[in-house]
Amino acid sequence: MISFSSHIAKMDSPIWTYVIPVPAEIAKTLSHSKRLICHFGQGIKKHSSLMPAGDGSFFILLNKKEMTQLKARVGDAISVELKEDLSDYGTPMDEAFQAVLNSDEEGSRLFEALTPGKKRTLIQIVAKIKNEALKIHRSIIILDHLKMTSGKVDYKLLHRQFREQKL
Repeated sequence: MISFSSHIAKMDSPIWTYVIPVPAEIAKTLSHSKRLICHFGQGIKKHSSLMPAGDGSFFILLNKKEMTQLKARVGDAISVELKEDLSDYGTPMDEAFQAVLNSDEEGSRLFEALTPGKKRTLIQIVAKIKNEALKIHRSIIILDHLKMTSGKVDYKLLHRQFREQKL
């Protein structure tokens, strides 16, 4: 595990807001790792990646929820521990989603053919749901969506299907 301290910064970007700049020597040692597990104070961890800033430096993204959990503000010092993420998907696989994948051979094949980022996004869509029955329902909709679109993900259509096929 690699540890470092940095300060939370705010990016001038329409996409990203809060970031943790990663020291160059740390980024260099992790340049071979695409996905990382980041441990912050207070037992908070997240699966992430080093994002290039475009000027040779790297950063880790923080969202508003993580900022709240950390009780952090821009400029606050933060200690970070990083280790390579060796999981299959770069994010924890939700048990309900895995169960649905295990029960649907064609859907599973189409899911596994997706890019790593699309797999992560679909896993996270299901994982953020608290209700177990809704997780299973959404997982089935996702696999049906992949079958209907021949393995392509159309997020607008998928979200419309979620709305139209409520429990």
